[in-house]
Parts: sequence; C-alpha cells; structure tokens
Amino acid sequence: MNRIVRPILCNLPLFLISIVLLGAFDVAYHQHLFHENDAAGLFAAYGEMILFAYLICLVSTLLRRIHLKVLFYTILLAVYIVNFYLRFAFCTDISPKILLLLFETNAKEVSGFFRTYFMTSAMYKTIGALVVLTALILIGEHFRERISRLVSRRPLFSWCAAIMLLVGIVGGSSAFVRYWGLIRCHNTFETERWIMKIPFRKGMPMPNLCYSLETIRMSGQDLYRMIDATKASLANVTLTESDSLNIVLVIGESYNKYHASLYGYYLDTTPYQCEAQDAGNLIAFNRVKAPHNMTSIVLKNVFCCNDIHEDEKWFDSPFFPAMFKKAGYDVWMWDNQYQWDQNAAWAFTLNSILFNDSISKMSYTAINPEGFPYDDGLISSFGDNELKRTGKHNLIIFHLGGQHFLAKNQYPDDAEHNVFSAKDVKDSATYLTQESRQRIAEYANATRYNDEVIHHIMQLFQDTNTLLIYFPDHGEEVYDYRDFYGRQILGEDRITDQLIKYQMEIPFIIWCSNKWKASHEALWNDLANAIDKDFTTDKLCHMLFRLGGIKTDIYRPSLDLSSPEYTAPTKTYNMLAL
Repeated sequence: MNRIVRPILCNLPLFLISIVLLGAFDVAYHQHLFHENDAAGLFAAYGEMILFAYLICLVSTLLRRIHLKVLFYTILLAVYIVNFYLRFAFCTDISPKILLLLFETNAKEVSGFFRTYFMTSAMYKTIGALVVLTALILIGEHFRERISRLVSRRPLFSWCAAIMLLVGIVGGSSAFVRYWGLIRCHNTFETERWIMKIPFRKGMPMPNLCYSLETIRMSGQDLYRMIDATKASLANVTLTESDSLNIVLVIGESYNKYHASLYGYYLDTTPYQCEAQDAGNLIAFNRVKAPHNMTSIVLKNVFCCNDIHEDEKWFDSPFFPAMFKKAGYDVWMWDNQYQWDQNAAWAFTLNSILFNDSISKMSYTAINPEGFPYDDGLISSFGDNELKRTGKHNLIIFHLGGQHFLAKNQYPDDAEHNVFSAKDVKDSATYLTQESRQRIAEYANATRYNDEVIHHIMQLFQDTNTLLIYFPDHGEEVYDYRDFYGRQILGEDRITDQLIKYQMEIPFIIWCSNKWKASHEALWNDLANAIDKDFTTDKLCHMLFRLGGIKTDIYRPSLDLSSPEYTAPTKTYNMLAL
C-alpha cells in the first residue's frame, strides 16, 4: 500500500491543490446554491478530481522533473482562474464561444477589456483567488519535503491517502470511458450530448475545456462542408413567381400542442388562431413532428435541405435561405434568441451556423440588431423599422422565445397577460401540487401570449400577398402524464410513445392573407388535403420552394407536404444519431 500511495505522500501539496484547481470548492458551492446533483453525481465528480490529481502526482514522482511539475501547476491554475472569473463575472463556465474570443483577441482588445472590467467585483475576487492559490503553491512546494517526511512516518496519513485513492478509482474510473467518448465524437451534436450528460460539469473546468476544444474543431468541419454544399446549390436557382409575395416563417419554442385550444385544449390559449381557422384562412396540421427535442439539432436540420429518414446529414446539404436570396428574395432574419446565453452548448453550435459570416452574406438581407425581453417587441421592431423596406419578394424569418422554460418569464407580468392561475387547471392527476398547477397555468399564459404574437404578425401582412408558416422547434412536457416539466436528453431514458407525443409532436399551421388565397385556390386545397399526413420539419425547405416559386435541382416533390406527389416517410430514423 505504501508504494501505491507514495506519489500522494511525496507530493501532498500538488495533490491537494490539484483537487482544488480541478473544481473541488466550485462544485460544492454550485451544489449549495442549486442542489442539482445527487449523491452518485457528486461521488463521480470528486472521484474524477482525486483520480486525476493522483495521476498528476504519479507522473511527477516517476519522472522527477521540476519543470514538469511547474507545467502542471501553470496549466491547472490558468484554466481554473479563467473559469473562476467567468463564473463570477458572467455566470458561465469555459465554453466554445469563450475560447474563440480568447483565440481571436488582439493586444488592443485585451487592454480594452482590462480597462472595462478591471474595477469590478468579479475581477477583485479573481485576483484574490489567484494570489491565495499562488501563495499556497509556493508555500506548499517550499515545505514539501518536510511535509513528506512528516506524513510518511505516520500510518494514519497513509490510510487516509489510500481511502481517497479508493474513492478516486471507484468514482473516477468512468472518466476514462467518458473522455474516450469525447475523442470518438464525429460532429457537434455528439459533443453537445457528451457535455450535457455530465450532470456535475458545472464548476469543473476540465470537462468544459475539453468539450469546448473538441466542439470548435468539429463545428469548423461541419460548417465548411455546409458552406461548400450551399455554394454549389446556388448555380441553378431561379424564380418562377412573378407576382409580389411574402413568405413569413415563424419558428416558436418549446410548444406543447396539447396545451393549445387550436388542438382541443380546454383552456382558451389560442383565440386568434381559432378565429383565423374559423374564417378559413388557417390550416392546422395534425401529424407533424420535430426531428429532435433539442433546439440546435432541430434548426440545423430545418434550415438545411437534408432528409433525416434517408440518413442525410445537415452539413452535407445547402442552407435554404441562401437559395431564396440567390433567386431574388430579400431575406430577413429576426431572431429573439440570438442574444440568449450565447455561451451555452446549444447556442454556440446553432449560432455558429445561423450567423456565420459567410452564411449571413449569402443568406440575409438584414439581421435584427437587438433582442427583446418579450417576443412582441421583436415583431414591433420589424413592423416599425423594416416593413417599409421590404421588396417585391420577401422571406421573413422570425425566431421567437415562445414558451421556453420558465414560461412565466416569456410574457409580461401584468393583469392582461396573467389570464390563468392554478385554480383554472382542472387536471385531476394525483401528482399535481399547487406549485405544478401554477406552472401549468403559466405555460397556458405563455401559449396565449404566443398566440397574440402570431396574430400581430398576421396583422402586419393581412393586406398583402402573404403566406405564413408557424411551428416550434420542439415540444415540451408540462406535467402531462407524469410529475415532470421540460425535456430529457434523448438516450438517457427509453424513448417512449408518450415522450415523443409531448416532446416531439408539434403544432404546425399555415395562414394566408385573403389576397393570397384568392389567387392560389388550388394550392390552398393541396395544403388542406395534407392536414393528416405524417411530416417532419426537416423537409420544410421543399414545401417552401414550391410555395415561393423557387426552381432548383434540390427540390424533391416527394418531400413537399404541399405537393400531390408527397410521400409520407415509411422509414424510421435514429434520433440519437442526428
């Protein structure tokens, strides 16, 4: 036993400080604040830290190189201090976006950063942590030999070291499999899933650093392949629609169709859409699914022209807004999520596609310069400032915050919008509490507000030749059949019919102005005849090509829900491999 624990006893300062720098205090503090991890998660977190600290000590003992020990201290301290500052200044860990900013920052920007952020509490805390940790390292290494002789003479220290090592081996051995899994990832979706499967990652710098480096590498590969496919597709794109036309694409967020009165919900959450349906200007489709339940995965497959049922990858397919712009459309991208938590895994991988410089130049006439606390602000900004600038042919894309968790944050907190409360929720499920009933009511309020936002868009275009398509990225469970609100990472649990029903079945509506309907009666009938056909939103571009009069070799009528030649998919697809 003494031989096994000798690397710890000979390098006790390095061992203990390594555990600290790998996140020991930070994980505990995060757990104290949010209580996110169970005992097994915490055991795995500290097991990983102990095991890695032991391996550092083992290498240092075997090689006996002072510069190697200095290197270990320097790397661990640098990564920890960066992560420490990010958590106190921006409430985030190391992320791909942060690393890209560091890689791309020049000396002038560094000096500007320090002028802006030096006199802040986060910077003071970071400098304090750096001073304390550096002092501990210097003091520990200065007295290392004396400490080593002291602890080596006492069996109690050997037994304590052996127990810690046992915790490290049992709790942290799975880390080798986990990091090997990261190395084997093939694309950004797999790296996203990798980091999100680590419940104790918050506060641990190394998993976030490894994820960030690998994601940057993967996202570059995926992006360049998609850009090349897009450029190739633009060679044979023409416009056959001579009349003026607006195609308005509205993408919502986290929308459970079974909480919409348009689809039979008992609370009146979609009065405007029901009114438009009664007037004959709105079609609600019944059998539409999202290709996944993660925003970034869904939208990359929606905006590219691949067919997931045939195992086609989004990054091998063109980005369809670029094809509309090449055909002569003005393309407006008004995204209310662009400014949300840009360091999050899903935000980085999605925004690096949607707002890449090359893609933006090929695809958009304009992008909204700012976001808004509530979605109607986004629509008002477009109506007030951009509507008058629209041309003869326009593709207008609105990406909303919708009913994103927490739903109560997605609508104004006033009497007009707090329509429902816990007392209005009549569900008799025994697992419902007063708190969960209130959350259901808040979700209903957010859904009703979302209906108001859609109605506002309809009003902007009601006197023009306009077709509007609305759908959310995915669904959301709202205590529908179990005591659960939100979504689960696919693969953590068995994918059940109920999970698919509430997390992936989505509302899908098409609304038209009277002017468009009067001149497109046959096409409107084709759409009405498709309301009960199975469809997934990754095929959206083919329907948009036909509706927008875009002629391209990419178009496949068998994937176009509006076409009489549309064929509902018979193959299943692997949601875990998207």
